[in-house]
Amino acid sequence: MKKGIALLITIGFLTILTALIGYMFSISQKSFDEVNKTETINQSSIIFADVKAILDSYVKKVKDSEDLDIFLAGIPPFYDQKSKLTLHVGIESLSNKININSLLVKKKVNKHIENFIKNICETYNILDPSFLVALILDTIDDDETSRQALSEISIENIKFSNSRVVDMNHFEKIVDYYAQTTQDTNIKRVPWGKLIYFGDKQKTNIDCDRLSKELVNVLRLQVEDFFGCDSLENEESKKIAIDYSLKPYSKNISYFVQVTILYEIDSIEDNISFDYDIKTNEVSNVTL
Repeated sequence: MKKGIALLITIGFLTILTALIGYMFSISQKSFDEVNKTETINQSSIIFADVKAILDSYVKKVKDSEDLDIFLAGIPPFYDQKSKLTLHVGIESLSNKININSLLVKKKVNKHIENFIKNICETYNILDPSFLVALILDTIDDDETSRQALSEISIENIKFSNSRVVDMNHFEKIVDYYAQTTQDTNIKRVPWGKLIYFGDKQKTNIDCDRLSKELVNVLRLQVEDFFGCDSLENEESKKIAIDYSLKPYSKNISYFVQVTILYEIDSIEDNISFDYDIKTNEVSNVTL
């Protein structure tokens, strides 16, 4: 019975999405006719706006965790014969990872996130955890004062961006710098993409129903016995849940996803990515 209801919900979502996509892109065709087809940035801006509008409408239907599963499946691949547009939209949860920029909020170090980084070092045999923490903190803060010798990368490399960790490419520069400075390459064994993301400098909640096994292990939960939020029953796991704000999905709290758009039109291929808060419909970290 429950599977039948989920199937009906899925079909309902797909029907709504198909209608929305057809409507939005029939409007977009007029916009495409007004710009030069070779101006990829303009096309990307139009597609971004259309997909954002679709998402804003779509998330109104996300009421619980089952709805969220359907949402995270992404928008079905779409082809518009009139505009010759091929579109694929992928959606990935970010809220099932640690926001590394929450290590430093309002100049105060979050000791739980610091311990999280040290747990990573212990798990993957990274030899100098204090130096790694200093590197990340000196990247997130706004000054150029080194917390340790050589820990302020922007002094060594004037092109290195400070004030927050922007994305995985930026973080990999920290990883490379650490490995080069310490001659410790164990840091490159860490599956960082399964453990962290790059939100604003603020405390965020973590979706305990969608954690990777790697993150469960680093948080020091029992991997073999962990099946989601319902597994947080004993005193030790409850404390970990409080320390890291592990919570089930709720439409009343911010939930961040990364949206990736791949499209092709008139032999032009491009991609767009951005972070999206399901609760507020706010967008950040847009890459056109």
